[in-house]
Amino acid sequence: MLHSSVCQAVPLSVTVEGVEGELYTNIEARLKIFLQQTDPDITPREIRRLHKLAPEEIAEALAPYGYYTVKVDSSISEGDEGWQALYRVTAGPLVIVEALSVEVTGSGRERSFFHDQATGFPLQPGDPLKDSLYEDGKKKILALAMTHGYVQARFTEHTIVVRPEQGKAEIKLLLDTGPLYHFGKTTSSQDIITSELFYSFIPYREGDVYSLQSLNRLQSDLYSTGYFSQVLVEPKFSGGQQDEIIPVEVSLLPAKRNRYSFGVGYGTDTGVRGSLGWNNRIINRFGHKPSFTMQLSERRNRVNAGYEIPVFDPRYDSVNLDVQYLDETWDDTQTNLVAFGGSVNHNTPKNQYGVELEARHESYTVGVTSGSADLLIPTGYWNLILAEDRINTRNGIRLSTSVKGADSALLSSTSFIQFRLSSKAIVTPVENWRILGRGTIGATAMESLDDLPPSLRFYAGGDQSVRGYGYKKLGPVDSSGVVVGGRYLMEGSIEVERRLTSIWSVAAFYDVGNAFDDIEADLKQGAGVGVRLTLPFGQIRLDVASALSEDGYPLRVHLTVGADL
Repeated sequence: MLHSSVCQAVPLSVTVEGVEGELYTNIEARLKIFLQQTDPDITPREIRRLHKLAPEEIAEALAPYGYYTVKVDSSISEGDEGWQALYRVTAGPLVIVEALSVEVTGSGRERSFFHDQATGFPLQPGDPLKDSLYEDGKKKILALAMTHGYVQARFTEHTIVVRPEQGKAEIKLLLDTGPLYHFGKTTSSQDIITSELFYSFIPYREGDVYSLQSLNRLQSDLYSTGYFSQVLVEPKFSGGQQDEIIPVEVSLLPAKRNRYSFGVGYGTDTGVRGSLGWNNRIINRFGHKPSFTMQLSERRNRVNAGYEIPVFDPRYDSVNLDVQYLDETWDDTQTNLVAFGGSVNHNTPKNQYGVELEARHESYTVGVTSGSADLLIPTGYWNLILAEDRINTRNGIRLSTSVKGADSALLSSTSFIQFRLSSKAIVTPVENWRILGRGTIGATAMESLDDLPPSLRFYAGGDQSVRGYGYKKLGPVDSSGVVVGGRYLMEGSIEVERRLTSIWSVAAFYDVGNAFDDIEADLKQGAGVGVRLTLPFGQIRLDVASALSEDGYPLRVHLTVGADL
């Protein structure tokens, strides 16, 4: 029994018995006497009128769920506390689908994807009749027709014959596909980008079968370029067309060219930090994009200038030219790096891969040794990301790998080859619980690691590595005890996170890893707990971790900000 009462100032109380869940909810939404019971101005005459309508309204509310022999015992009385209306509902037996027929006529009747539409219909013989499933099935069939170019498809017959006394129903659908439509010419009066660049974004050709999905993709791809503030893709469809051709007109407005950014923050690896950025969304009609970023912090200063040129398929492919300056200090290590590079990149939501050629000069001091290196480094990389939401992820995986090297016979002061593979996985086995795992391995082949600058050596420890240890505090040491980096890297982490509210979570984690020079690695361990604040741009993570491999199990605080994947 479900009962709804109101405050004493309201003279009417309504009780509905015999149903619950979505049946009661639908009665509640359609029963006028229930909806008006809080009206302090309702009159006795209006109460009686609404009471007479109630049994029919209850029956209508239950019919969409397959109940067609509803009985309602109703009563109403007036007492000292006002009017009392009571409805005892007997829903009766469910009406069962006995027969289902889905037929297709028109020019598309022989197309294979229209065959056996009855098989995939959400209501099958033996199922209880439910209006919402019936409507969902019809929408699915019409969407299929639209997807394949039958934009005038319609049901010439869509009937449900119900025999309440027998508890059975028959469904009959007859779809007329109408003619098959094709894309006509796509035009735009824009002069923001060249016509060649504009047409390279179109995912279909003139004469292809008309597809609403292709138009949605065109709009999405044009928006994602950043060139435009407004994208309107309009099919010029007229029901009177005889040639079944649909031209498309695209209207575009330019985006503001310059975007500036400024930020301040703090990370336990970097200390206090600030950043300044400039991006030009489109500097010319060829779609080129220059950019500049400067990041300053207590331990690391970095300046980058880039220039992006769309090539091949401009939705995904680009040539990037980059200049970088890096000045980084930690413990007794200092490095200054200047690099010039060019790369060809392919970026889709799931896959990113490319090749790069970089010339760099790096001077450095590591403990008691100093040096410099001039290197010409070719690099190849590949990333795979599978997740519906990379910012705040329920389930997803990221896999990244890269190979780079240099040869002393090709404008480099030393020879080496380096491989790195990292992964991260997030799963939500039950609501409000997440399990996060990550791992990294790396290896460098060369004669003497002393000839390799610090930016290319492996270190462990820090916010994104083995928590409980300082930034780049783990790895081989020299005679003075300074960590100088290693040939190999191995890291792993497992974390369990429990959501407490929509934005707050707590976590517990265990990390392991180290950088080393021989196969017998001494893997360091760290563990701890943390709190998480989930925001639209990712999480703010505050962790307290213990260095389990050290005497006294010292504690360290780690603060990071960023997306999940």
